[in-house]
Amino acid sequence: MKRTNRKYVRRILGLLLKHGRESRSGEFLELLGIPSKNKSSLSNNLDVLERFNFIARAKRGPIRLKFKTPLCFVANTPNVPYAYLGLLGVKDKREISETETAVKILGSLGLRFERIVVITTPEAVGSWSGAISPELRIEWHTLSKDELNKIEKVEERVKPKLAELMEKYVLIMDCTSGTRPAGIAYYKLATRYKIPLIHVYEPEKELVWLISKEDLEKELKHLFVCP
Repeated sequence: MKRTNRKYVRRILGLLLKHGRESRSGEFLELLGIPSKNKSSLSNNLDVLERFNFIARAKRGPIRLKFKTPLCFVANTPNVPYAYLGLLGVKDKREISETETAVKILGSLGLRFERIVVITTPEAVGSWSGAISPELRIEWHTLSKDELNKIEKVEERVKPKLAELMEKYVLIMDCTSGTRPAGIAYYKLATRYKIPLIHVYEPEKELVWLISKEDLEKELKHLFVCP
């Protein structure tokens, strides 16, 4: 495809990120100032975005972003819900879970989570029974101890959940708790799919962005232009 046929790619992506909602071809023609007789030019540009997995569209249907993460996070797209994906080990002597601490700190930064998903073992779920605030409404996804101690197995089991969450939410991953191999797997996944990643220093209640908005912005800045 010739370069000239891609002149609207960035502006289309910018509009989707700016408004945070689905749009139809007719709306793009108007916003981009493309005459109806030249609508094939819009179609060519949409084809490019679809080929690179940035958008999804049904035939004659609305056009939407394929994944909300990481683009909506970087662009501060309004009205896009957040999701949290963490790890959790057994309770032992801890009174408050690392999940609860992380969600509270992120909440103080203005991030509110529609879904909180935690990967752990059945034993850990049992150990925290009655000790975690029901308001968190945690969605537990359990792996065996052997699985959580194998980097490749954690990656394999977590990837489907990542795809689901990235499509509908701005996803934040948290590698604070769990086994070391699971934490490494989270770091590899977050790096590969450009997902914001945090770690919390538990005693100090201090949050560190291992993959921050600024990091992602540097990687993706070529995608963002003002429409």
